[in-house]
Amino acid sequence: MPTVLQAIKKLIDKVSVTDRQEESIKTSTDYLNGHLTKDENDLDIDSIFVNGSYERDTIIRPLDDVDLFAILNESEWSDEYGNLPKPQAVLTKIKNKLNSISHYKDKVTQDRPCVTVTLNSINFDVLPSFERNKGGYLIPNYDLESWIYSYPKQLTDNLNDCNRNNGYKIKDVVKAIKYWNRENKKLIPSFQIEETLITYFNVHNFGNYEEAIRLWFNNAEYYLEQAKFKTNNQYDDAIKKIKKIKDKLNTAKEHLDENENAEALQIWKDVFGKEFIISDVNEAKSFSQKLSDGLLKSSSTGAVSESVGRNIPASKGFYGDI
Repeated sequence: MPTVLQAIKKLIDKVSVTDRQEESIKTSTDYLNGHLTKDENDLDIDSIFVNGSYERDTIIRPLDDVDLFAILNESEWSDEYGNLPKPQAVLTKIKNKLNSISHYKDKVTQDRPCVTVTLNSINFDVLPSFERNKGGYLIPNYDLESWIYSYPKQLTDNLNDCNRNNGYKIKDVVKAIKYWNRENKKLIPSFQIEETLITYFNVHNFGNYEEAIRLWFNNAEYYLEQAKFKTNNQYDDAIKKIKKIKDKLNTAKEHLDENENAEALQIWKDVFGKEFIISDVNEAKSFSQKLSDGLLKSSSTGAVSESVGRNIPASKGFYGDI
């Protein structure tokens, strides 16, 4: 049976993107970039850059979406008075053009406020934007009637700084919490998870993954911004859920303090679900058989092995007859 820390690391490894998936995504984004910036396509897109969780290395499996900022040529898109077009007009033009390309035909939709191309079950979200000073961009407002400011690269820089200052573990913590969030109907906007982690761990330290995740659940309710949720009900539901998880993980910590690893593992399993593996079947069978045969020993620290400590009386054990 693994320790809680070992099980958390296995979860992070399991939901992290593989090198092969990285290569596949890069191929698709490069190909899409070529079509969007091609002069004869008449989209007047100067350049593309990848942003979001993929670019920040916090994307998790199974892969969901990859965000691409399409930087529009403002002089070509503006009218004679310098007014920008409405976002819906831009989105419609991009959508129609991509849908006319055979490689993307019937794979293009509009998912407010972007154009989505679905390739191999991955959504590539193209977000039209106009570049502004100091890393700012105008992107479609949710009503598709106006443009609002966004600073996408600032979050990337902040996350990289926080990750470096915390032993390069913050991005792994993001992945674990994002997985929990996805298993709970994406109650929290993903970028809010990253923002709150950055804000908290820029001024607080942690020793390991267990402590970092537990501290986030203990403090997230004070850092999440209601205005960044789609509805007030969604925000309220998220806070209620976080409080319940906070209590569970604090109880698990009490078990760990008493060297009750199995009890703590079960709580973490209850919180994180199917991908939080606390033992594999063969390991469980082997452990049970050795316990039944009286071949296990317990050390003074509570560790169980075949070589160190006092003998554990033969027993059918937790797993019963296998």
